[in-house]
Amino acid sequence: MFSLDPDFLRTFLAISETGSFGGAGEKVNKTQSTVSAQMKRLEEIVGVPLFEKEGRRNVLTADGLKLLEYAASMVRLNDEAIRAFRPPEVSGRVRLGAIDEYAQAFLPAILRAFNLAHPAVQVEVATGNTGHLLDLLADRQLDAAILSCRAGDTEIEVLRSDRLHWFGSDVGSPHFDDPLPFCAWSSGCSWREMASAALARDGRRSRLVVTTSNAALITLTVRDGLGVAVAPAWFVSPGLRILEEMDARYPLGVAEIGIKRAAGAENPVRELFLSYAKAQLGSPALAA
Repeated sequence: MFSLDPDFLRTFLAISETGSFGGAGEKVNKTQSTVSAQMKRLEEIVGVPLFEKEGRRNVLTADGLKLLEYAASMVRLNDEAIRAFRPPEVSGRVRLGAIDEYAQAFLPAILRAFNLAHPAVQVEVATGNTGHLLDLLADRQLDAAILSCRAGDTEIEVLRSDRLHWFGSDVGSPHFDDPLPFCAWSSGCSWREMASAALARDGRRSRLVVTTSNAALITLTVRDGLGVAVAPAWFVSPGLRILEEMDARYPLGVAEIGIKRAAGAENPVRELFLSYAKAQLGSPALAA
């Protein structure tokens, strides 16, 4: 009993469209030698020549034209059967923005899980401060961004809330210095604004050691004992500690993380990716 392989038939259809084995190979992602081998086997199965040369082109013989209609129907039915039992692979592109500290803490796990489930989707990530990412959203250079929530912005979907803490190095006590050496997030950051307000309420003097939106630089500067900074508990890595005495004297507020989408038409691929982001980000609410 002979059978016609749908993969051979798909290659056969590609040759009929392109007129060459090389062109067909590009269309079905096969080498020219593989295309030739498949067509040789296909001719052995049907028992008649399917192609003849016409200049540099490979054109169908009368028997090839006869097979053409069967091949198109069989490939179509094969694809319909597969789709009936397996959903189509999602493909496309998502352009995501994220504040640097959120990207460092949460994105690796989100990207790893999403890529395993949807390898055909291309995810592009841009980091920066909130103001920069909002500008990119407004210019339609991003599909969505993971941001610190701002009062009055009703277009941000809040995913989690975390208490802010003062933190310093495991070694050294720069928080006793006067003025207080402060490793600050970039201007416009709500974390920085809450820290500055807390110090001002108590009349505590401070000096800036570094100002940056780079999470790694904040971590290294504080770990080296050069100053203190503020962040949620999830940001505090080995070599750092929460300064409970600072928290008690200069209490900070709550930081909210959310997702803001670019305006415009619905984007199913974006929403699929954001469902993974929500699952990762939305777990603890008001963490200690």
